[in-house]
Amino acid sequence: MTITFRIDDGNVTTIPAAPVTADQLATFVAELTNATGCDSAPMLYPDYGTIDGPIFSFEARVCPLALAVVTAIFDHDPAVIAVVDEAQYLGRRVRISRTRQGASIRLELADNPDAAPELNLANGNAYALLETLGIEADSVGAVPLSELRDRLTNPTIRRRIDADPYLARKLPDLLAMGRAVKEPATARMAWS
Repeated sequence: MTITFRIDDGNVTTIPAAPVTADQLATFVAELTNATGCDSAPMLYPDYGTIDGPIFSFEARVCPLALAVVTAIFDHDPAVIAVVDEAQYLGRRVRISRTRQGASIRLELADNPDAAPELNLANGNAYALLETLGIEADSVGAVPLSELRDRLTNPTIRRRIDADPYLARKLPDLLAMGRAVKEPATARMAWS
């Protein structure tokens, strides 16, 4: 079993999902495969399945690309423009999925910030990370991003992280998660 740590920016939106075709999806994935963000973060974040399978889900970064470049792939569909524009405005990724065989492919706003890493850790390592950060070890939870930042700059906690070789390798991702959003007032690190 694993636990995934991610950043939730706290912004709630009601932008409806946009239907896309398999051909548009293939072109979009090819474009993202050839694109690189200035921060060298991946452009695609797989969740499950593959785009040629009956069910799949993945997230994609759209913030490093021009709105017109992305929406041209989808024939400038107003529903796609709304999703991509909102993703770029909020600094988030988009999610593309087909949840059951024969269902339409949907493009929607993802919860994750554009270039924020996710940490997918085995349960034991996840609990060790939480305990090292001084957070109650539970399989599901969240802490305000400002609290994560405070903990990561606490000298005692940093020494504990540095003392554990495994957690020390995860420190750059934790620091990047702490910097993931510019206005952390409602943002939080969530795990499940």
